[in-house]
Amino acid sequence: MNRQLLVTLAVLGSQLLGTFALRANEAHLLQCGHCAMMARLHARQLAAAEQGKAPQNSYAPDRFVDVAHLKIDVTPNFKERSLAATAVLDFAPIAKPLKQWHLNATGLDIRQVTSSHAIQATQSTDTHLEITFRDPIPTGEDARVTITYNATPKKGLYFRTAEMGYPASDTQLWTQGEPEDHQHWFPSHDYPNEKFTTEVICRIPAGMEALSNGRLLSQKKDKDTGLVAFHWFQDKVHVNYLVTLLAGYFVKMEDKHGELPVALYVPPSEKDQLANTFRDTIKILDYFEREIGVPYPWDKYYNACAIDYMWGGMENTSLTTLTTRTLFTDATENLRSSRGLDAHEVAHQWFGDLVTCRDWSHLWLNEGFA
Repeated sequence: MNRQLLVTLAVLGSQLLGTFALRANEAHLLQCGHCAMMARLHARQLAAAEQGKAPQNSYAPDRFVDVAHLKIDVTPNFKERSLAATAVLDFAPIAKPLKQWHLNATGLDIRQVTSSHAIQATQSTDTHLEITFRDPIPTGEDARVTITYNATPKKGLYFRTAEMGYPASDTQLWTQGEPEDHQHWFPSHDYPNEKFTTEVICRIPAGMEALSNGRLLSQKKDKDTGLVAFHWFQDKVHVNYLVTLLAGYFVKMEDKHGELPVALYVPPSEKDQLANTFRDTIKILDYFEREIGVPYPWDKYYNACAIDYMWGGMENTSLTTLTTRTLFTDATENLRSSRGLDAHEVAHQWFGDLVTCRDWSHLWLNEGFA
């Protein structure tokens, strides 16, 4: 590289730094969950190289079944920060008959396991649920397992409640699955090399709202418990880490991009910052549809802000989780904007959600396109 080229690059670099100086916070927020994970993987590879070891990539384990559908019915206890739930998995063995099935189930208190096929035994460890069937399930034969359990998650699902010192009016829970943390609140094949449709039912006190992937099928109040059941259905396949649930008190702003419902949900205490953060989303959706040439693939596009969310955002299918730190008012517009983060997460609805890397060693493809 000659001296003139170096000087030119240095000048351009200084100009770019000046241009983006006021957007430093926005650039930091743009780092979604996958970006942070890429940094960790790269650091791990560099450390291995320095020690003369082969890089340790994160490959997904082999699949022995094809999961067709996952249905989760969850009743959270906000005061105790726990949940009671049932997970139903529809599946069929692939390649060879299935005698045993191992599911990720970290910290779950398994209460009961039933199946469409006779079960010989079950064993629950700190990290897995092992189901042994009396007779091997033939290859390609449809089967179902229903698992009833309780959980007090340490990862994957997080509560923010008055008992923790937060305003009672901002009470909420939210989930974060990437890379492999959903196993802390529901049993699953918690890796990205399996796609299936999903249903999430969440039973919460009246006045709260529950959000999940896909479209809302129903919202019904139980006369006996007083709880309201929100029933969401994701009818296009996606991977386990993109399943999401947020529940609690929210204020929303909504609009449409053509026939596509678009909305932003924030904690009530942040309602004054709602409009500015929402203002670019529809323009971003329109831009990507034109540039990519593929219509937006899901039933809706919602953003929801989670209190103390650990990253900038997470592109859960049809429902992105955002940090409340991305919210801004007219007074802070020259210091911070949500545009970059908003665009990044919208792009992931195609690159990462519609098309997904098989394992984490190919994560750069998700992030490279987004």
